[in-house]
Amino acid sequence: MHPLLKELYAYHNNTSVTMDEVERLLAKLKANDSQLKDNDKLFHLLTVLHSQKESVHHQNEEVIRKRLVDNHVSLHPSILALEHAHKHFYDIANSLKTLVDSELNRQEIIAIIEDYLRQYFDHIDTEENIFFPVANKLLTDEDWKIIARQWQYA
Repeated sequence: MHPLLKELYAYHNNTSVTMDEVERLLAKLKANDSQLKDNDKLFHLLTVLHSQKESVHHQNEEVIRKRLVDNHVSLHPSILALEHAHKHFYDIANSLKTLVDSELNRQEIIAIIEDYLRQYFDHIDTEENIFFPVANKLLTDEDWKIIARQWQYA
């Protein structure tokens, strides 16, 4: 596997750890058993999930996706839809940042966070089980050199 793909997998691993903590804190919120410090941590983690690192990560995935598209290979529809998904997560990130000061009730906030988690885990699953393996199989050493020149670091 190409080292740049390994870097993307490692980012997903780290993000999954954070998301697991979000799920744990969300369960406390759902059970009405969370303290103010738990809620503060939950909202902080939601902003951490959409930091500059997240933006750079998605930009790097887009560099790979665009290279596949430029090579005119037949791609799974979910790979073609990743660009839209990345933009969608940017919009979600902005809405999650406003939850802490919103006038939404607890159940509405829970529903929004649960929906976000479901979509994000689905997104990671698509990337790791369809997109990354296809990129690893179809991109040449020359493609990876082109991708590496466009790669960004947070």
